Amino acid sequence: MTTATNPAAWESTRERNKATIRRVFAEFVNQGDSSLVDELYRPDIVDHAGLPGAPEGAEGVKYTIAGLREAFPDFHVTIEDISAHDDMVVIHNTWSGTHRGELLGVGPTGRAFVSVGIVIWRFDEEGRIAERWEHGVASNMFAALGMRMLAPRKGGRRTAEGGRSVMRTVTLNNGMSTAWHRLTAELQGPRRREYEASRRRLGITHEALRIDPRPDRDYVIVHFETADPERTRKRWTESKHPFDQWLREQILDIHDEDPWAGPATFAESAGLTWTAPPRLTPDRPDGGR
Repeated sequence: MTTATNPAAWESTRERNKATIRRVFAEFVNQGDSSLVDELYRPDIVDHAGLPGAPEGAEGVKYTIAGLREAFPDFHVTIEDISAHDDMVVIHNTWSGTHRGELLGVGPTGRAFVSVGIVIWRFDEEGRIAERWEHGVASNMFAALGMRMLAPRKGGRRTAEGGRSVMRTVTLNNGMSTAWHRLTAELQGPRRREYEASRRRLGITHEALRIDPRPDRDYVIVHFETADPERTRKRWTESKHPFDQWLREQILDIHDEDPWAGPATFAESAGLTWTAPPRLTPDRPDGGR
């Protein structure tokens, strides 16, 4: 008799899965024992709500929790309610902590937060965690810390609190206009999620790439906003992430120089623009739209 046709077996499986999630929070999330990831998670776990920039699989799970625990040394999750349904476990939980370390390029604010929400887990047939979703907890946490981006307004953009605006100009190599348009289309299309994760890893909250046509040759204007331009430049030039390395190769082929490390200047035109999505807040559940 299979589990699907054996109610007692299903009940046993559900209790096992709930016990696993309790261990995840008690030993890994709240105490930092990352060895549990190798024991309880599939190597190819799909986390739909990891920190931006997290690698895929189990290493991404370790990256996310390590990042949260570094940013919030007193980070703690309390399970308010837990239920199991077939191969899924659902929890209502509360996150709390104090922002004492860097988080996604934002330095410590000293703010404390309490955030509530739902997390859903899916298990494989061997009882390992295969997939994870969450709703509300992270967005409420970011909102409590003031980490939401300010929308554009007439007369210019406002940067995120404490942000600095940087403008740089690089030449567009002869015959590379088509390649530039192809690259920006790829960043807006099939590689958009990788591009967005890259910008968040660098601490960039807004970025615009614009062609500036001139009589002698065309140039590209790179405008970005970040809390610390020098730290962003250092992260970019030292990054070993496969996407960042790929993008640098494309950029150097098109420009022969790196616009995220060159001297600042100014110009205007039209092209690719990306802004970090606004964070949801309890008083503005639509994100300010």
